[in-house]
Amino acid sequence: MGQPIIQFEHISKAFAGQPVLRDLSLSIEKGEFVTVIGRSGCGKTTLLRLINCLITPDQGCVMVQGQDVAQTDPIALRRRIGYAIQSVGLFPHMTVEKNIAYVPSISGMDQWKGKNRRKLAEELLVQVGLDPILAGRYPRTLSGGQRQRVGIARALAARPEILLMDEPFGAVDEITRGQLQQEIRRIHEDRGITILFVTHDIEEALKLGSRVLILDQGKIEQYAAPEEILQNPATEFVKQLVSSCR
Repeated sequence: MGQPIIQFEHISKAFAGQPVLRDLSLSIEKGEFVTVIGRSGCGKTTLLRLINCLITPDQGCVMVQGQDVAQTDPIALRRRIGYAIQSVGLFPHMTVEKNIAYVPSISGMDQWKGKNRRKLAEELLVQVGLDPILAGRYPRTLSGGQRQRVGIARALAARPEILLMDEPFGAVDEITRGQLQQEIRRIHEDRGITILFVTHDIEEALKLGSRVLILDQGKIEQYAAPEEILQNPATEFVKQLVSSCR
């Protein structure tokens, strides 16, 4: 087995004196689909934000592709890591095409210049299950589910090896959510991308993840394949969490 694509080494982080992560160490292999679940305030989003240097640890270090993120250019790092969140955050004054092209364009990716930009944006729209005709529309004209898919397309545009997803499907209806789950599983299989996916839904975590990370009070309760978690929950907290799925 090669070097982990992401590694947390004795990470501790507190906000306003309140510990959120406590001496957490974790290795994530390239190509994994890691779902992250736990109660509110257990450190799920903090974990993601440490990877792309939106925040820094109080102790320990985060390694991405063998490099300490504290020693890298955070802007360049973020351009290599896709980030999709529940609120989407599309630029309202830009068309769907320009939203999708934003990161590769500012990163100077030549293939996104000129007329080729529309073609690449349309290809990504098809990949996330949308009609390519939407490329010329503005976010305000789209449904919530469509905007969420555009957000995923934008996160994938620079062809990142790592995709961070923070409760990306939490604000859509159940039917749309099921469709989005199918799309992201297919994208993961097609691209072999490493995904960290935060959710509050244990069924979603077990359905999507190749491995599931269960956190409580800033510590790892269990990190294992879904089948292992269902068959051999490591702690009482994990047992309670998965009891509804049996």
